[in-house]
Amino acid sequence: MKQQIVTVQAEHIRNRKLSAGTDDEQFRQSARRNIMKITQLFKIYWPDNGGGIAKVMESIADAFQDCEQEIIVCQNSAKKKGTDDSYRGVPVRRCRQMLEVCSTPISLQFLYDVKKRTKNSDIVIYHFPYPMVDLAIFLRAYSGRLIVWWHCGFEKYEKLMLIYYPFMIHTLEKADKVFVSSKSMIKNSKILRRFQKKCSVIPFCVSEECLERGKALANGFYRQKEQDDSDGVCRQKRRIRILFVGRLVWYKGCDILLKAFAKMKHAKCRLVLVGGGPLEQELKNLAANLKLENVQFTGMVSEEEKMRQLEVCDFLVLPSVSEAEAFAVVQLEAMAFGKPVINTALKSGVPKVSIDGVTGKTVKPGSVRELTAAMDELAQNAGLRKEYGMNALRIVQKHYTQEVMTRRLRKVLEVLEDKREKF
Repeated sequence: MKQQIVTVQAEHIRNRKLSAGTDDEQFRQSARRNIMKITQLFKIYWPDNGGGIAKVMESIADAFQDCEQEIIVCQNSAKKKGTDDSYRGVPVRRCRQMLEVCSTPISLQFLYDVKKRTKNSDIVIYHFPYPMVDLAIFLRAYSGRLIVWWHCGFEKYEKLMLIYYPFMIHTLEKADKVFVSSKSMIKNSKILRRFQKKCSVIPFCVSEECLERGKALANGFYRQKEQDDSDGVCRQKRRIRILFVGRLVWYKGCDILLKAFAKMKHAKCRLVLVGGGPLEQELKNLAANLKLENVQFTGMVSEEEKMRQLEVCDFLVLPSVSEAEAFAVVQLEAMAFGKPVINTALKSGVPKVSIDGVTGKTVKPGSVRELTAAMDELAQNAGLRKEYGMNALRIVQKHYTQEVMTRRLRKVLEVLEDKREKF
């Protein structure tokens, strides 16, 4: 291949020359041409939130540290001007937005910057959905091989689909590849089935730091639990901590979670909801109406605090009610800490991550009764929590590491580059 994905030597040469104070533009351009440039597009990125999609973007950045990279997103507020900064060493362009419509930042600057800044891009990865990217593709305001990473559908805004659908189909027709996190997404989507020959399954991953920290914690956690059980502490004194992590938005099903928690027979439980969002006050009001005392809303927290909550919880609950929840990286993070997961039987990748009867429980979406029963079962059975937790830890370490994801990504991108060179 003329453009190798792994071109560490060229990078080192370029860095040495630049660090020596050389202002040789010709050399710099030559060096860059030997290094693949990857540009990622979405509406928002760390530290302005971004959720699971931002986690995936970060994993891609980690997978291609030897490549030239850039991330183009929007600011999280119309009050902020466009800026250039970096996150963990990767350049991030944050475009000024004019307004926000249906959770979509509208930005002319985004269109301009995508056209300008992808001119030298070899690969453009669009994290779907963000209609401004579809518009840029329709206007041919981008350069490079196009990969669409299909994270979820657009089902909440059914009326807008009449307008958006043609743009979405055009984007998928232009795409060289479509990435999904699980085969279930292709199987259960009429749109993706139409383009299934373009689809590649790339499961998400957790960071090496999370894996190492989780492994150390899980070993110590369950040793301590065994000691507590032998001393009678677990049944008599210890309060079970149930955790939810995610944005407080419609498809997360947190109203179902609160109603199910209110009906639990196991009284010694505490529910912690980590994350912020537009439904936060509404959910707090619901908790008050249900007279729930052992419920905590933390709001948005740092990554470190999120990890701490995963460390101290007994199990995670993901009560999502829509396929807008396509995978849920937080399941992997909980599993990396050796914690069981209760999820829902969505027609997406969610129930394929944490498996019913192996690493946790899977219940019917929207069912208060089933969710209550599952939480009671795990709250009352320390042995089952340990069994599920240790299974979860082993599965994550085998199938969902950064190394595994990197290998899959590089293989697909190398094939794309080989195809381009034949023409």
